[in-house]
Amino acid sequence: MALGASDFGLYNVVGGVVTMMAFVNTVMVSTTYRYIAYELGKPDGNVNKIFNISLSIHLIISVIVIIASLTIGLYYIYNYLVVPEGKLSDAVFTFLFSMFNTICVIIGTPYQGLLVAKEKFAVTVPIEILTKLLNLGLVILLMYLPGNHLRIYVIFMTIVHMLNPILYILYCIKKYWQEVKWKIQKDWKIYKEMLSFSGYIMIGAAASVGESQGSAIIINRFFGTILNASFAIANRVNSMVQMFAQGLSQAIVPQITKSYSSGDHNRSSQLVALSSKFSFFLIMIPLLPILLETDFILNIWLKEVPDFTTIFVQIILIKSIITSLNSGIPSIIQASGKIKWFQLISSTILLLCLPLAYFAYTLGYPPHFISIIYLFTSLLTFITTLILLKVIINYDILEFIKKVVLKAIIITIIISPLFAIQFIVPEGVLRFFCVSLLAEVILFASIYFIGLEKDERIGINKYISLAKNKILGYAI
Repeated sequence: MALGASDFGLYNVVGGVVTMMAFVNTVMVSTTYRYIAYELGKPDGNVNKIFNISLSIHLIISVIVIIASLTIGLYYIYNYLVVPEGKLSDAVFTFLFSMFNTICVIIGTPYQGLLVAKEKFAVTVPIEILTKLLNLGLVILLMYLPGNHLRIYVIFMTIVHMLNPILYILYCIKKYWQEVKWKIQKDWKIYKEMLSFSGYIMIGAAASVGESQGSAIIINRFFGTILNASFAIANRVNSMVQMFAQGLSQAIVPQITKSYSSGDHNRSSQLVALSSKFSFFLIMIPLLPILLETDFILNIWLKEVPDFTTIFVQIILIKSIITSLNSGIPSIIQASGKIKWFQLISSTILLLCLPLAYFAYTLGYPPHFISIIYLFTSLLTFITTLILLKVIINYDILEFIKKVVLKAIIITIIISPLFAIQFIVPEGVLRFFCVSLLAEVILFASIYFIGLEKDERIGINKYISLAKNKILGYAI
């Protein structure tokens, strides 16, 4: 680890303080997607009006984050943050740059929301990939640079985080000037409607941030920055795995909203099941080898693996499997606009994990127990969201269970015997490649023959035939 376990843990918890205060930005991402996509689905929609209202709200959020960061945030760091001796100035430095990162992301959100609503993934995906590659290059470069690695890392990360919103803004100005040109909007009814909608989404965002960043603060309070590093590594691995399913979610969410806004509720319901099922398939592709060979991968990736990292990674990845199964559900609830009780109930369940974790640590439970609590709350949340889906919009949850949940359970049962290999074959490069290859073959076969419906298999066969013909055509 180029930063070292302590500095990486410090960066995670300090950056998390800003993230907690800026979780409202996550709210506005969902709000912006929903309202722009809904407007695009209407024959007489005014995208410029919605965009400018969203941008105005984001500018206000930026001011709030700055004020909160320079008051509450700094007060927390100086009075409560547990940092190694001599690292307080580094913590403040990291915090202030992280605040600037957050502001950049907030301002760029309406532009990103416009591109996602218009399904311009040929633009957004390369920009996201570029950012990830720059992050990787930074980590490699950091190992060869002298000086304070934490501060260098923070400065470089600020530059990288500025790149995304700048590219989004420049592209939108060039291609969609009529939609993004500045015009003061005084339709206070829409402001109120968007803020009311985002107010309920805010509860869900708070729960999500509480899982990742709130837990970092609790772990820091009881165990210090070294254990923060373990938890941060687990979340980093989880983020990389989530990337496989995020592209699908981004592509389907606008379609769900547009279908619902145009009155095609049957298609939007089908897209919800499709999104959830394929999110499970996609996330299992990278997740399965990591679960099977966690120790081996971590030992290659890191110079020194902090304690409890393996179990943190494994439990959080299992939680992601459960979460992937309801990836399409929030989208149709948001499209309907009936989000009050959905957000209140599901978010309350998720937020329970923080007091439960704090209480468990007070009683002396081990560090990884917080991830077990999250595993339980994610399962409870999934069950609850299915019930709410039926109650709120009369969704056929039995059909969802049949097409999504049962197929996921069967596939999981089929691949589960692979975990016995680690007790039979010694760890090493050969086992890693053989087990990973075998796991992927079994997974793909299970998805094809069990996970897919007949018409889905026919569609995939057509794509394979077309791709095969193109390859043969180029070869000739």
